[in-house]
Amino acid sequence: MSANEFKKSNKKDKSTKRGSASRFFTELLDGSLLTRKTTPDLFPFIIYVSCLALFLIFNTYYAEKKAREADQLRREMTALRINYINTKSQYMYLTGRSELAQQLRGRGFIEPVEPPGIIVQQEEEHGFLRRLFQ
Repeated sequence: MSANEFKKSNKKDKSTKRGSASRFFTELLDGSLLTRKTTPDLFPFIIYVSCLALFLIFNTYYAEKKAREADQLRREMTALRINYINTKSQYMYLTGRSELAQQLRGRGFIEPVEPPGIIVQQEEEHGFLRRLFQ
């Protein structure tokens, strides 16, 4: 018996077989993808996917920008905190009793040696009338 010549063979030549991804990109580059009958039906989906991709790219750039700004603000806040602590330390040193006495000594003020005394005012019963007639 001889081989059946009328029946087509199911085996394809390996050299003509290509993957679906390479076929898609080939059709995209040569323009035959746009000439199919199903392509106009896919335009809304293609536009949706394109807009989604643009939104995701924008969102990524926006998030990176905000992260850089937050890092810059954190560094600035650290510098301001260091400046605050330094200024507060200088203020505490300059307002100390010995430092104030030293600065005022140059202007002619002398630090008192005696502690301050208590001033007592005695009230009299008829103080107003006595002051009036004296």
